[in-house]
Amino acid sequence: MEERPKLVILTLILAMIGAFFALAVAVIGLDTGSEGLTTKMAFSLLTLALFLAVAGSLNVNGQWSWSFLVFAEALCAAVPIIGYVCGAMDLLFCLILVILASVIILMTTTPKVKRWIEADRV
Repeated sequence: MEERPKLVILTLILAMIGAFFALAVAVIGLDTGSEGLTTKMAFSLLTLALFLAVAGSLNVNGQWSWSFLVFAEALCAAVPIIGYVCGAMDLLFCLILVILASVIILMTTTPKVKRWIEADRV
């Protein structure tokens, strides 16, 4: 087993930051008097769960293949966009989460990280 590349560790940290930011979006959006509270919370918490799942899959004993990991990272970018289109998420929060997810995708698709996930992770 080869040592985990530093880029994987940085990607894991960014995924955790994305999860904490999604949690902050959920807490900020928690306004008991507003309409559509369930929708706002659903998109924020789904984004939180996706970022946490991506972070977990970047551990040494990760559960996903590389292609499914990239798909989950794409979902991390798609869910905030859909939330913004539905009116459940603010534009600024959506942009920050999409940028974080895009950076995570770019870091995961490097050849060294891909090889580590496919061959050396176990």
